[in-house]
Amino acid sequence: MNIRRFVRSVLRRLPEDRTTLALHDSFLRSPVAAVPAAGALRVTVQCVEDAYYLGLFTHLCRALNRHMPTAFELLVPRSFNAIVGAHWKQFVVRVFPINRLYADQWVRAYGSISDRVAYRSASFRHPIGDIVDSWRSWRICRSLRGVEALERLDIGGVECGDLIIDSYLRFRPSPRVRLGDAFLVYLVWQAHRDVRRARRYFGSVRPALFLTSYTTYIQHGIAARVALQEGVRVISFGNLQQLGKLLAVDDSFHTRNPIRYRRDFKRLEQQHELLQEAQRQLEQRLSGGVDSATSYMAVSAYAQTRTDVPDVRDAVVVFLHDFYDSPHVYADLVFPDFWEWVCFTVETLQNAGIRFFLKPHPNQVALSDAVIGDLQQRYPDLDLIPSSITNRQLVDAGMACAVTVYGTIAHEMAYLGVPSIGCARHPHIAFDFCRTAKDRDGYAALLQESTRLPFDASGMRRQALEFYVMHNLNLSGDDVAVRDAMIMAWKVCLDPNADPYAATQTFEALAALPGFSAFAAQAMSGLSPARPGVKTAASALEQEAS
Repeated sequence: MNIRRFVRSVLRRLPEDRTTLALHDSFLRSPVAAVPAAGALRVTVQCVEDAYYLGLFTHLCRALNRHMPTAFELLVPRSFNAIVGAHWKQFVVRVFPINRLYADQWVRAYGSISDRVAYRSASFRHPIGDIVDSWRSWRICRSLRGVEALERLDIGGVECGDLIIDSYLRFRPSPRVRLGDAFLVYLVWQAHRDVRRARRYFGSVRPALFLTSYTTYIQHGIAARVALQEGVRVISFGNLQQLGKLLAVDDSFHTRNPIRYRRDFKRLEQQHELLQEAQRQLEQRLSGGVDSATSYMAVSAYAQTRTDVPDVRDAVVVFLHDFYDSPHVYADLVFPDFWEWVCFTVETLQNAGIRFFLKPHPNQVALSDAVIGDLQQRYPDLDLIPSSITNRQLVDAGMACAVTVYGTIAHEMAYLGVPSIGCARHPHIAFDFCRTAKDRDGYAALLQESTRLPFDASGMRRQALEFYVMHNLNLSGDDVAVRDAMIMAWKVCLDPNADPYAATQTFEALAALPGFSAFAAQAMSGLSPARPGVKTAASALEQEAS
């Protein structure tokens, strides 16, 4: 660690990211109008340390304020997520006052919205409570008899186990949960602190609206779940299929709810035209392009390659996930992490005498390479498919079935005439082309029948297109324009080589769209300072969540 550079980074007034600085400079010229708190609707905004959310939330707050006088407060979730790793050097960055100095840089970056802090996930304001929470966390971790027990963990009436597991995998980092790890105790302690702080704030202040990014991991998920329990309207902005999703107590995931996709498709007008557009866009993806639905991928799984394809005829292909990504981004996950899932899958297929291959995720982080090595050590006879081989090549070579937890691979395979097996409430849950297990026994039974699954190629292809329509195209013209502009802004903020001032222009273009203003109006509908929360007249967003 370069001490001089570290000290300079800590003492900066604003974050050093060039795009963040450019956005901040542009927002200073036209800050959100300040209004007396007594005459304003109170809205809480997550202080996300990311240029994209700085731009998105600032423009959205401006739009909200135009519809109704609004007072904004920042929720500062920076705690364990300040840095990745469990070394003492990372611990130093997480603790006061270093953590506070970094967090305040972002509070200043959001200064055109507000400088009022709702609460901080990490502070010394409640030392007695923090000490009690540390004792409770130690006792809980000592009593755990398996990862499944951790997954079911409830803290103060809030389900936290899935958030703790995902946070451990990402920030430890580790491909699997180790119950005896001190870092796990630390995460359980932070979950206690976040539940207590969120309950105190949302239970007493009861803002009318809470804007958050994701709902995975402790720093996002706990605040969203507590706010929902306290009757606060919560909108998340964590998926790229839509501008924002209104959450509900029984649907607190930022991912789109796919349960009614198949039924709702039958109610659509112009089905033929929509199916044709779905086919055009899906063919673009399968030809090596990146469509709006896969814009998060740096490399297409169908990019052109000359790598020789192994003999996969009548074999099962297991499509691996990024081991450090949040597995609980969807509900009803059969396994607590991707490591346990792949080990169970490998052993079940081996015991059944079924020939299979593993294919790494094309956009996995570099750390996952070491996990693949661990798998090969544990199972020396594994057959791996290079990630450079396209999925279309595998289908052309005669693969029999695809296995995933919840990947987009399921509808891609269905379109190409190959069935799949999943084990979570994945986006394809309403369709037949992906057989979905509800528990381990059911998953094992599906794997044992994986090379003999009945399927109708033309029927699967039709269902794949229906899914694509519902997941990506079932939007108005204004909403499509907003989504595409939102994705463009996200890409510009993600690109380290982009002109930092290009971000200001893309966000201004997004905010100028009619659909953006309409979204702000829907978000505020039925709300007033005297009638906060979601227990008000239904809006279009509420109808979507119902």
